[in-house]
Amino acid sequence: MEGKQEHPKFEVPDDPHAKHRYESALKHAEYAKAAGKSSEEIHAVFKKVMEFDPKDLDSIPKDEAHQKYRMALIHARKAADAGKSSEEVHEVFKRIMEGTGTGVCSHKK
Repeated sequence: MEGKQEHPKFEVPDDPHAKHRYESALKHAEYAKAAGKSSEEIHAVFKKVMEFDPKDLDSIPKDEAHQKYRMALIHARKAADAGKSSEEVHEVFKRIMEGTGTGVCSHKK
């Protein structure tokens, strides 16, 4: 492997949100690679996704590619603010991401 730099190993934290962020970071890195981004740009994308704070909605791009994700986070946050359980909040997020919702907010008390 002369001339080839070994990629550093990334340790994924052992919690479901971190694992999901890691999978998302890999997907975003693949998109960046396919778009011809440099190694530095690809690593920056990976790092940005891994450091993402889901409470910071303003950091989510407002483009079409992120529209469903943004909407899922908004409604999950509303459900949490309305006192829904963690399981219910995750279900709201999942329904929106999978497109199986009814289109009616059910997070209100």
